[in-house]
Amino acid sequence: MSVTLTDISQALGLSVSTVSKALNGYRDVAPETRDRVLSMAQAMGYHPNTAARNLRRQRTDKIGLLLNTPIMDINDYLVEVMAGSALAAEQLGYNLVLYTNATDRSEALLRLCRTREVDGVLLIWTHVPDTAIDLLQSEGVPAVVFGRRVDHPTASYVAPDNYAGMRALMDHLLGLGHRRIGFFGRPALRTTHEDRLAAYQDALAQAGIPFDPDLVVTTRLEPNSGYLAMQRLLDLPEPPSAVFAFHDGLALQAIRAAAERGLRIPQDVAVAGFDGWRSGLFANPPMTTVQLPLREMGQRAVSILLERIEHPDLPPVREIFPVELVVRASTAGDV
Repeated sequence: MSVTLTDISQALGLSVSTVSKALNGYRDVAPETRDRVLSMAQAMGYHPNTAARNLRRQRTDKIGLLLNTPIMDINDYLVEVMAGSALAAEQLGYNLVLYTNATDRSEALLRLCRTREVDGVLLIWTHVPDTAIDLLQSEGVPAVVFGRRVDHPTASYVAPDNYAGMRALMDHLLGLGHRRIGFFGRPALRTTHEDRLAAYQDALAQAGIPFDPDLVVTTRLEPNSGYLAMQRLLDLPEPPSAVFAFHDGLALQAIRAAAERGLRIPQDVAVAGFDGWRSGLFANPPMTTVQLPLREMGQRAVSILLERIEHPDLPPVREIFPVELVVRASTAGDV
């Protein structure tokens, strides 16, 4: 038979109310009393009824991690984010629940809000429309957008410094003497694409190199999008001597496309990615990338979300994280 608060109170000669307060960390309980209660609870094998406690508190002690990516397409980027988020949630007494929905995001979000399955959500979507933020706020569900800037005036987010990362990469490639640099874009990612494209264009302008729209190709959420984009660039009358891929997965595909044509990396064409996937270390050759602090960003996103769960009226929090250029052999063969 399970141990109850009454059993502990009778064993210690304390009121049930005092025992309950001690177990729940109330400050009006003397430290020595709290220690006695905790010791007795452990000795008697007491386990709190979490469901009943959460029902009283109107809390679930769960936060949702919402992806619009099919489960089979989860990549190095998302693994790092989930690792950081799960660690922070566990340390703060919450469980992290993963939701994947690649089709009707609005319906899934509405259902999640109405059923109150979680206390708050982290959104990792390719694009977060204002309507999604408005829906969450109207339903009273705290939220933090992960990985990209959003223009909604009351939205909270954590994002990498995409502009600075792209400028560092462009300065590296220009410093190696490259003048025709291909750019894999991803317009569906809105602000992320805009920031990186702006840095690309600004770096070219500063170097006195005219912008050539033929060197900018669009990639999509398709298995071979990077491979096809590289083929298109290599088919140009004057192909690029270096290529930036929007993320490291696309860069790996670009390396494969170049290798199939007998091109050497980086002697014939240099290739660089973004995000800092671990798999880039095992590319042939190892891949230059812009490293994002994904675990730290995931931890901070959870921290911000829990602050908003406890204090819903806090102003929005918007944090941009510094990034680091990591130069490897795919752009500089002697590294």
